[in-house]
Amino acid sequence: MTSIDRIRLYHYQLPLNYPIPLKGSRLTARQGFIIEVILDGRYGYGEAAPLADFSHESVEEAGRQLMQVSESLLSSGAWSETLPDSLYPSVRFALSSVLWMLEQPQWLPVLEQAPLLQGDTESILQRLRNWSSSWPAEFKLKIGKGTLGEDVQRIQQVIKVLPDSTKLRLDANQRWSLEQALHVGYSLDPKRIAYIEEPTVNASEFTEIYQATRIPFALDETLQSRDYSYQKLDGLGAMVIKPTLVGGIDRCQELVLAAQSDGIRTVVSSAYESSVGIRILQQLSVQWAEEEHPGLDTVSAFSCPLVTDFHQPGQEWSFNSDLFLSTYYYNE
Repeated sequence: MTSIDRIRLYHYQLPLNYPIPLKGSRLTARQGFIIEVILDGRYGYGEAAPLADFSHESVEEAGRQLMQVSESLLSSGAWSETLPDSLYPSVRFALSSVLWMLEQPQWLPVLEQAPLLQGDTESILQRLRNWSSSWPAEFKLKIGKGTLGEDVQRIQQVIKVLPDSTKLRLDANQRWSLEQALHVGYSLDPKRIAYIEEPTVNASEFTEIYQATRIPFALDETLQSRDYSYQKLDGLGAMVIKPTLVGGIDRCQELVLAAQSDGIRTVVSSAYESSVGIRILQQLSVQWAEEEHPGLDTVSAFSCPLVTDFHQPGQEWSFNSDLFLSTYYYNE
């Protein structure tokens, strides 16, 4: 148990550079909550930012639960390391991040992230034609939002622009049927595809797709079920870990260790969190999979950062307060 000096909750809204298409809606602004806790004179931060169409809870529900937990913690006078089972995944991630951050002696150097390719195909191709940096090992490409023919054409056009040494991580978000996934897989060179994330809604079909196409698959949405229990599957190429959607850091670490014990890649990935969540995810990626390039390029969707100055763990951070819709004070 650790003594609590103060808790603040910041409800933020971030403007986007462009609308983000989700499964059944479009994101035009990003909202979430930052929790700032002072424990024994040291600052810890966490973020609860449920993502529409993916999270079970809404931003409003996460905010209410954070308020209830904050009041309960202050009533007890101390911070407990044991979190209630009833917490929403995003809230569990936020609260577990606070203590995790206070345990860090300093920030570790981070690897470059795997760049995210999204938007219309021509914009993606133009971006790649103008690429001036060294080529990354992999790009992530969102697919499954157009017709099947458009998906195939989009993938093939992108591959033509990339050097032979660069592969694609394809993210289908469970949008294809089994027949469609097989059709796309047959049209691609397996050597150019790192893996396909969640090709269909039924994870029991993934191994069949791999055996027919020799393209590995990655688990993402499947991991977000509370009933999910790790098992090695033929063709499983990676586990894509999104702590905002999976839940607390401990739960995510269990999945990471289980997968890595079988030699399966673990890729820490974001769900359009603010720069607070991204900083935490960057550090978790280094700790869990130091040679794996994380999928954290979603921060490029925001037109301005929430944090203006990151300090070392335990120190107070500086925020762009113009992005706060409201602030809630506890024990002040």
